[in-house]
Amino acid sequence: MKQNFIYDFFLFLQPQFLKVKNMTKKEKIGTKAEVAGQQKENILTKINDFFNQYQKIIYSTLITLLSIILVIVLGNRFYLQPRMERGTAMIIKPIEYYTTAVQSRDTLLFQKALEGDEEYDGFETIIDQCKMTPIANTARYFAGLCYLNMGQQEEALDYLKKFKKKEDVYWYACQMLIGDIYDDMQDESNAIKYYKKATKGNDYYAPIALFKLGQQYEKQDKWKEAVAEYQTIEDKYYQQYQLMGVEKFAEKAKCKIAQ
Repeated sequence: MKQNFIYDFFLFLQPQFLKVKNMTKKEKIGTKAEVAGQQKENILTKINDFFNQYQKIIYSTLITLLSIILVIVLGNRFYLQPRMERGTAMIIKPIEYYTTAVQSRDTLLFQKALEGDEEYDGFETIIDQCKMTPIANTARYFAGLCYLNMGQQEEALDYLKKFKKKEDVYWYACQMLIGDIYDDMQDESNAIKYYKKATKGNDYYAPIALFKLGQQYEKQDKWKEAVAEYQTIEDKYYQQYQLMGVEKFAEKAKCKIAQ
């Protein structure tokens, strides 16, 4: 009888205990939800307070950004695009003059390509009228070439050094050309500077620029540096290494080091 009483009493307490336990869980869940709600409310309050405090600055920043975007869009639509289209048509004839001048070595044609004639505009006019466009940038490159072919190195440098890196092939060729001009002017320091620029990023011009760089180091009796440049050509551009006959220059430089 006593055991049955204890057993019955336990059965009576068990659901009560579970009820209390479940209530405790619910209370914990409710507390967590309440804390999370308070945290969200605090964050929203802080955001609202921040906005109220700095709303003038925020509005002014947004207006400024929108104005900049609008200027860029309108500038591209009504300024750059029309000039780009016009410049594309304008540059055809001076390039023809330049190409013919290279083939015939006619200095007057170089001048005509630069300045234009009664019927067509030249590179200088395109640079002036199509500012901030890729066409004006290309015209700078060709203007530099014209001056170089006319023997005016300083004027050539002025245009070539302003040529921006928008058209990769032309840009690397341009850096090597600037190096050549400085080499001709016996400015070895600047020649090395621009040859180094031409060694990066273009597989056609890089081995040629590396070779020219090696030649500059030879002039300065820096034979180890020269060997390093020749070795780079062999490692990265082996076909050009063979075609250019770089091996004999590399051997000569190695012999100089051994002396």
